[in-house]
Amino acid sequence: MPVDDPTAPARQGADILLLSASNYPALPIYPYAFVQVSAVAARHGLTAARFDLLHTPKASWRAALREVLERTGPRLIGVHLRQLDSIFIWNYADYDLPGAPPVRRNSYWPFHDTEQLISLLRELTECPIMVGGFGFTTRTQDLLDRLRPDFGVTGEPDAVLERLDDVLAHRDVDRIANLAHRSDDGYTINPRVFLPPADHTEYTDAVLGDLLDFYGPRRVIGPDADAHVPVEVQRGCPYRCYFCTEPMVKGRRHHVRDLDVVMADIAFLADRGVSRVWLVCSEINVGSNALLLEMAARMRELNRGRAGPVSWTCYLLPNPPLDRSDIRALLEARFEPSWNQFASYHDENLKRTRVPYRARHAVEAQVSWLEEDQAYRRAHGLPEPRRRLDMFLGNTYATPETVAATLRTVNELRLGERFDDSLITRATRVFDLGDGLLGDVSAAAYSVGPDGLLDEVDLVHPTFSYPVALVKALGSARAVDEFFAYVEKTFLSRAHRARLDWPAFLARHTDGERLARWCERLRYAPGDAGEDEAARGVRASIAADGGAALLERLREGDAADEGAGRAARALVELVVGAEPDRVRDAFAAIGLPGYWHDRGARTAFDVCAGLAARFTCVEDVRSAARAAAGPGGDPAIPLLAVEYCLYDNNVLLRPDYSRLLFGA
Repeated sequence: MPVDDPTAPARQGADILLLSASNYPALPIYPYAFVQVSAVAARHGLTAARFDLLHTPKASWRAALREVLERTGPRLIGVHLRQLDSIFIWNYADYDLPGAPPVRRNSYWPFHDTEQLISLLRELTECPIMVGGFGFTTRTQDLLDRLRPDFGVTGEPDAVLERLDDVLAHRDVDRIANLAHRSDDGYTINPRVFLPPADHTEYTDAVLGDLLDFYGPRRVIGPDADAHVPVEVQRGCPYRCYFCTEPMVKGRRHHVRDLDVVMADIAFLADRGVSRVWLVCSEINVGSNALLLEMAARMRELNRGRAGPVSWTCYLLPNPPLDRSDIRALLEARFEPSWNQFASYHDENLKRTRVPYRARHAVEAQVSWLEEDQAYRRAHGLPEPRRRLDMFLGNTYATPETVAATLRTVNELRLGERFDDSLITRATRVFDLGDGLLGDVSAAAYSVGPDGLLDEVDLVHPTFSYPVALVKALGSARAVDEFFAYVEKTFLSRAHRARLDWPAFLARHTDGERLARWCERLRYAPGDAGEDEAARGVRASIAADGGAALLERLREGDAADEGAGRAARALVELVVGAEPDRVRDAFAAIGLPGYWHDRGARTAFDVCAGLAARFTCVEDVRSAARAAAGPGGDPAIPLLAVEYCLYDNNVLLRPDYSRLLFGA
């Protein structure tokens, strides 16, 4: 943890010690506030040291803090409270949410950890404590009252650090912008002033050294780096998306940073081996794509002839739209397609969420970026990454109609077949921007603390609201979670099919004697010229020993044996293909005529919609198939084909689901 050494005279140790106990363990990010506050301090002749407690076990906090305090001897301790919680419901539910990421529930409480940090500091030092950060700025008065620091800073600290001597002496403090300070009746919060981005570079070797210590050099430097280093390019946002506090914290006017200064910071990082940067902004294309395309031109120039080129990314709205040629130019400039989570593909829903785009923009951006990135990777011999389709289908204004319309669009575009996984945000983190609870339209919001549900809404704690119309349609918030988990894996991605266990499927629906009989029949049946490698392998096994070795392998049921899964599926398909007429009749009887012949062209949504139009439960599908199988031949084969269809498409028929999925 090096201490900065600005050119201006500085005292021994550090003027300011920056601390953070609010990093999110599931996604550790070096605090950009450490970079920016250190740079502002240096402009005013002040030194800063930085220490993030994420990698320090709580049992060691006291010793670690004592050591850093003794080494730096600060005049002021700045505690950074970046966020009050993760904003994700799965971190705070009282049960494991189906389909949620693998996070440890009830383990991330940055407000409480910051409270504990300040308590320890009070025992270890008399140095004054100032709290700031994005999270602090969203609930300044509440957090002042509960954390009881000596000072607070809302938004940017520039004026506070410029007059740090006055602040520490409590001299004329009412005239220092963005400062919160103690007064007779608690705290006085001075008027807020929104500032544009820095007109000077921010990175130094000392700050970069801290960042490398935080991540480890291999995560930051070189072609295999996976961590982005932040560089601000724009500040402020004019939009009013119902779920976002960015305009409240950064201001509603957007200011573009001097791009020469931006590129100087990026060049500094690139010269030291950093290979990925994140351009910090609310979104880079507010009203126009000009800034985005200008940055692409500058990044191409930066990377020209550079042995270690720099990739870059940022938040990017789907409106204004980009031409495909512009997307290709961005990819050639080493732009990495950025994460985006659209609320839906339903215009009225998007209008109510107040996002600055409509369904046509979201769809066009989703498809264009996907296809152009795939083409770029093929052309450059790059591996195809796992892709995840994220959507905010559980936004406050979601209804059965918005969900059904979005899924119809996803299906028409066959998007679910193009993503490996999906994640649906199914509840809104509720905030108050001064005019009531944002995102809570029916007083359904609730707050959670480390010990469970709180008696009343408390926005310092994680506070959520589920979409009322969906809760009404399905019966409970938990039912909404279960529904979206099913949608994620079945209709928005290939995730369900990736988890299918075909040897287990065979074990459930056949027995050894019947399998042996089917293999014997296949032994003398001619193959099809269009059969895939797995089918040819099954036929070779059957020709060699009647399938004995194959069946033994399938009986062992090793889940890690991917080849066994492919072989089991191929065996089912070959067996079913031997009874084409009876199989055709079975699928006609359940409302899926021609399914077996063209199953590769049908999505799970197609299949489930077709069945839901005729049946209310899966058992009724089976009954219709059994009736169609009739006497003669081997009735087990058409029934096996129907079970294959149900399994392969994760068919779950429920009237309440059908209304949301298909508008039925």
